[in-house]
Amino acid sequence: MDLIRDIDGLAALSYRPKRLLAVFPHPDDEAYGCAGVLARAGADPDVAAALFTLTPGEASSYGPENGLSPGEVAELRTGRLVAVAEATGIDALIVGGFPDSRLARVPLDETGDAVGRAIDAFSPQVVIGHDPRGVNAHADHIASHWAIRQALLTRPGIRFAMIVYRQEDADAIAPRLLFGTPDAEIDAVVRLTPEETRKKEICLRAHDALVTVVRDGPPGLLRRPAVERFDFLGEDQTPPLPDLFG
Repeated sequence: MDLIRDIDGLAALSYRPKRLLAVFPHPDDEAYGCAGVLARAGADPDVAAALFTLTPGEASSYGPENGLSPGEVAELRTGRLVAVAEATGIDALIVGGFPDSRLARVPLDETGDAVGRAIDAFSPQVVIGHDPRGVNAHADHIASHWAIRQALLTRPGIRFAMIVYRQEDADAIAPRLLFGTPDAEIDAVVRLTPEETRKKEICLRAHDALVTVVRDGPPGLLRRPAVERFDFLGEDQTPPLPDLFG
């Protein structure tokens, strides 16, 4: 099946036994937080995986630094998302038209409705997104969290898996801000295989991310283990689950 690029097309995937929808504000958010989970889903014929990026990322500092217009940056970053989709093998990539770096100014009914339409078409059991702190207090990250919450208010029974990092991860990059989460609050610990780790590395590099998930990565990059962690909204999983569908 060709890569689906619109919300209505998600309905064609709703027959799969397991369905996973990742919702983020910017291109590259998915690479940091859940590219390994997306790669796992993309390799499983029983799982349908879709990525919904609410903005095309046109306000990135990459534009002024390289003499590119917002439109050119949006085109570039959308192309990087396509590379991520190809690397992970996901089934659908939706790029929304909400304004980058101004998502918090968009009425919540509008962003929540967009997420709700994707959920209605796709019927996912799991939605992945940011936690209420937005990982690093980015206003767009926080706004995307509440857009998901708004959509889920009238769509019960869907697990909201929020990306989190251990406190030691946060401490490792201080004074750069990253919120850490106590181990007791982590509901899923997904340990990536070497192949999933390799695909995550491809995704990070597609976005020129200053992060590597392998120990022998290039100098100057932050090393992170090949593990992705999640906190489930309204759930307490002890011990943590090894996957998001448990």
